[in-house]
Amino acid sequence: MSQEVYEKLLAMVGEEAGPFEAPNAVNEAMIRHWCEAMEDGNPLYSDEEYAKKSKYGGIIAPPQMVQAYCMPPLWPKRELQDPLGKAVQIMDEAGYHGVVATTTSQEYFRPMRPGDRLNSTIRLASVSPEKTTRLGKGHFITSEYIYKNQKGEVVCIQPFTILKFIPAA
Repeated sequence: MSQEVYEKLLAMVGEEAGPFEAPNAVNEAMIRHWCEAMEDGNPLYSDEEYAKKSKYGGIIAPPQMVQAYCMPPLWPKRELQDPLGKAVQIMDEAGYHGVVATTTSQEYFRPMRPGDRLNSTIRLASVSPEKTTRLGKGHFITSEYIYKNQKGEVVCIQPFTILKFIPAA
């Protein structure tokens, strides 16, 4: 990558977009479908009487669902102008056509309850200098998703790293 393109990406570090509103409120039907698909029998997610007696005082959603609630609909397609998307486009234009997700994690701060309205913000956190990997030469790009509820309380923070690369011959 030319030094000019790398510097352009570095200048974007810290850029943020959003909040992007989740298309649906947290709801028991989606919780049930998730628990069925994952075979997760935790009674906090399905048994109202059990959940009422817990420290949560009622049904909560599995915390891993936060990203699923905040994903934009697949149809109709909508353009989200976010810094990760812009960085990927810049790298595509510079010839880095390969992409692979490398790492992600989630840190949870608050439970999600039926009726909660979530939103997400995305921030470009870092861009590495060029690295040579078995896949080819490229840059690791880390973004950070911040998920909040309707009260503005942080529910989850999720760093997400991809490798954009020129495939090895």
